[in-house]
Amino acid sequence: MVGHTSDQRARESLQQHFQYALNDQQRRLEKDAGQLALLARHLNRSAFVELLSEHLGHKCLLFDPANSMAEIFCGEEQILPAALYEQLLQQSVEQGLVRAEQRLYFFQLMEAAGEQLVLLEPLSRQLLENWQESHQLPAINLSFRGITVSGHDLFVLEGTEGQPLGYLRYPLPRPGQQLVSSSLFPAMLILLLILNLGFFATYQLSKLVRGRERSERRLRQVIDLAPQMIYARDREGRFVLTNKAAADFFNTKPQHMQGSNLAELTGDNQAFEQQLRQERALLSSGESIYMKEELIPGMGQEAPRIWETSKLQFTDLDGKPVILSISQDVSTQREQQQQLQLLSSALEHSGSAILVCDAQGLIRYSNTRLCQLLGRQQQELINMDLDVLLKGSVSRHQRHQLIKGIRETDQWRGELQFKISAQRHYWMMVSLSPLELKNQSEVFYVLVAEDITALKQTHQKMEQLALYDTLTGLENRRLFKQRLHKAIKLSKRQTTVTALLYLDLDHFKRINDTLGHDSGDQLLITVAERLRTCVRESDSIARLGGDEFTLLVHDLQNPDAAAAVARKVIQQLSQPLHLGNKSVIVTTSVGIALAPTDSTSPTELMKNADLAMYRAKSQGRNTYQFFSQEMNAQATRLLEVETELRTALVEKSFEVYYQPQVNLPIAKVVGFEALVRWKHPERGMISPAEFIPIAEETGLIVELGRQVLEQACQDLVWLNQRLDYRCYVAVNLSPRQLKDPDLPAYLDNLLSRYDLPPQYLELEITESTLMDQMDLSLPILHAIEQLGISLSIDDFGTGYSSLSYLKQLPVHSLKIDRSFVRDIPGDRDDMAIISAVSAMAAKLNLEVVAEGVEEREQLMFLKETGCHLVQGYYFSPPLPRDKVLATCERIREKLKF
Repeated sequence: MVGHTSDQRARESLQQHFQYALNDQQRRLEKDAGQLALLARHLNRSAFVELLSEHLGHKCLLFDPANSMAEIFCGEEQILPAALYEQLLQQSVEQGLVRAEQRLYFFQLMEAAGEQLVLLEPLSRQLLENWQESHQLPAINLSFRGITVSGHDLFVLEGTEGQPLGYLRYPLPRPGQQLVSSSLFPAMLILLLILNLGFFATYQLSKLVRGRERSERRLRQVIDLAPQMIYARDREGRFVLTNKAAADFFNTKPQHMQGSNLAELTGDNQAFEQQLRQERALLSSGESIYMKEELIPGMGQEAPRIWETSKLQFTDLDGKPVILSISQDVSTQREQQQQLQLLSSALEHSGSAILVCDAQGLIRYSNTRLCQLLGRQQQELINMDLDVLLKGSVSRHQRHQLIKGIRETDQWRGELQFKISAQRHYWMMVSLSPLELKNQSEVFYVLVAEDITALKQTHQKMEQLALYDTLTGLENRRLFKQRLHKAIKLSKRQTTVTALLYLDLDHFKRINDTLGHDSGDQLLITVAERLRTCVRESDSIARLGGDEFTLLVHDLQNPDAAAAVARKVIQQLSQPLHLGNKSVIVTTSVGIALAPTDSTSPTELMKNADLAMYRAKSQGRNTYQFFSQEMNAQATRLLEVETELRTALVEKSFEVYYQPQVNLPIAKVVGFEALVRWKHPERGMISPAEFIPIAEETGLIVELGRQVLEQACQDLVWLNQRLDYRCYVAVNLSPRQLKDPDLPAYLDNLLSRYDLPPQYLELEITESTLMDQMDLSLPILHAIEQLGISLSIDDFGTGYSSLSYLKQLPVHSLKIDRSFVRDIPGDRDDMAIISAVSAMAAKLNLEVVAEGVEEREQLMFLKETGCHLVQGYYFSPPLPRDKVLATCERIREKLKF
């Protein structure tokens, strides 16, 4: 039994020596290939070929193996089989063994001077004899049949893919058998003497050996099953023990790693030298290291991985000291730790307030921003019930809405007002949603809150501006039309009468011009106060603009009740008013339209009341008139103007004037507003205020608008060719044009015809136009925006835009009406409105244009509020095209001072 064990160990040692011989042979071939590659790079082809005979010996060098006409040079005369070329072409590695026609060849691929070279060395008898001498091997024979002969053993020669290519047959070493044979007879005599006593001892020894072998196999299985890399290296850095995890990392097999070093496996000499120095130091000092991070290079181009390695010294079976290493791959954990650190830092420095709570509502995490907003410490909030936190900061109704949303949809999004104290409160946009974590059954919720206090305040202020007149506090046009619409519906259901009274103060302009705008504003405020005394609280009073007011009186039984209200209004307003030290008497003209008798359309009813009001003015003012169908005088006039307009459109009697728009920061004209003028053959130049409303009502505005667009584009091309920079032109669009579904296609064709980039055309739409036909206009506006054309809201502030509509519109700029600019710097309300509009526009990334600038003080105020674009008579009135160039230069010079 002892002899058998000795024989087995001798066989394993011999197999290891064969592996060393193969590895040394491949390294020698690789070294020779490197020398030849160096010669090939530094010598020309002919000189290199002449030197080959001195360096090849019994090797062969093959140029470009993929070429059937490849050149071959051998140190000795020999013929390479044709099958060898096919074998080489199929190889995916740079070195190894190939077999061709009962011969084995070591090969090494290399590249030099742009060519693929292969160095070949046959596995010859001479080479086997050299192995016997250098590695103390027994007699070796090469065989291609894996048949084991008695007393002999085989060493398998594998190809690059692990397939057997041949076998080395050698006699089995029998040190144990020899030992037994040499001492057989003396031993037999001794054994015969002590047979009875020795039999039991021999049995026990055999049992111990078998147990040790089983233990070694189990230990090997355990080592191979371990996920950590377990390996041992000697003083030269060669692997003497490796488990399967280590072999898998280096993309090889455990037995192939025996006798190799790190540089041979990975090609990383620097890493090999570094680890060799470290392990030699441990061998010298006898110390150990535990759980130390190190980089171990991978195979090929794979980046090094981070490992936690423990190293300790022990002695192998040969009595040599080696370093045993156990390495755990922690690359993924380190990456995850870094990602968690980045995420934690991002949450802590986020501008949003964030908290995480569990399914019971207990807060598990809160970031710095949330603590700042709530005025609490982070330790206070941890493990606090979210409901308790909300009870102290949020109203009951809002809290109920949040809880209801969570119960119904498992998430919620909305606005919450957090009251921190009597003086401090925040509006927040809050979203609460479930947080799903892998491999965890516990449910968490994440709450993200954005501070929208400033936006909410601006929204409230703009809503106030949008619904109520800033001067009188009365309803504005938008709110009044909503009330009118509801009142008409109610009157139809209840068979009652609703009266719309349209008021216009008589000669109000004269009071403004005589006493000044401040007195005029005070007059309007007093009129509003007196009007409130004339109607019930359920009725509506609105200021539409300027000196125009409307009253909406509900639930009247007959028209006489409306007349009584009109008489009361006239009487109240005719009482003397004290404006400063002046006493004035103001009268009013009132037009009355009844719903549903005169119309069930709010717009139509207002138009009818307006016609009736103008009839009252024409009959001497300070009176009232009911609307009647006989009021056709205005219709007749409209027909006359319509006929003249049609003729003017055919004859193209309209001219386009241009008023410069100045960019204050860069101090030059950057664009023009195109303004249409009608040169009548008999009446001369007619104001747009006279013919535009008629053109709009009759539908002629569409053709007129197209003529203006054509002329404006043509003139802009002419101007840009003569300026040293490019300007844009702003053209007004009418409500009817916005109803034309073919408008985007027409504009696209127009730009192509004049080769005008779309950014040089801007379209202005009045605020009231947008609101009156929002649903119809919005798709057309989006189609225009997709062409690249800019859109602007004209006369902003005089209508009734809301922020909700403003966010839907694809507009690029807001144009502040001249009525807000006119009284600067005297009117603080106008200044406050302009400042608010500018701030809101900046938040929405919109440009602001102020029109009607006539004085330097107005210009300086607009510049301070961030309004960069202005136009008005301070710079220039509207001009014909031929006078624009000189005006641009004059404005540029003016802005230098």
